[in-house]
Amino acid sequence: MVYAAPGGPGTMPVPARSAQTLGRKTMRNISPLLCAFAAFVAAASGVHAAPMNKCVINGSVTYQQAPCPSNQARKDPTLEELNAAERKRRAAAASAAAAAPRETPPARAATPSGFSCDGRRYCSQMRSCAEAKYFLANCPGVKMDGDNDGLPCEEQWCSP
Repeated sequence: MVYAAPGGPGTMPVPARSAQTLGRKTMRNISPLLCAFAAFVAAASGVHAAPMNKCVINGSVTYQQAPCPSNQARKDPTLEELNAAERKRRAAAASAAAAAPRETPPARAATPSGFSCDGRRYCSQMRSCAEAKYFLANCPGVKMDGDNDGLPCEEQWCSP
């Protein structure tokens, strides 16, 4: 065994511990913790939650993994019953649509120039300088005057 004198003269020699000895002791302390953690992870990953069913039987509520018991056998609907239900649903939707007032688009106002706001917004959609000027002056949301000088479509129709 090797002795080391940490304090100098007048102190008692203390045995030097090797890194290997410290490593073994640390592993002995940590090993049970690692094993417990591994067992916990293995147990938790193996448990899958089964779906729960809430059943009301004679007024009392129970929770169980199996489907709730029923006093009657389930009867699947026939094709005729399904078609009748679909026709009934469509008839109700059609009557609701007929009862609702329909919105008609506003009529385009005829102008002396013959132009009307019809949703066109760009110079490429215009046919003349007069039409572009009408749209710029009367229609919202047009994009025909990039430099905001009041003259639309300067490159295509209305050259200065």
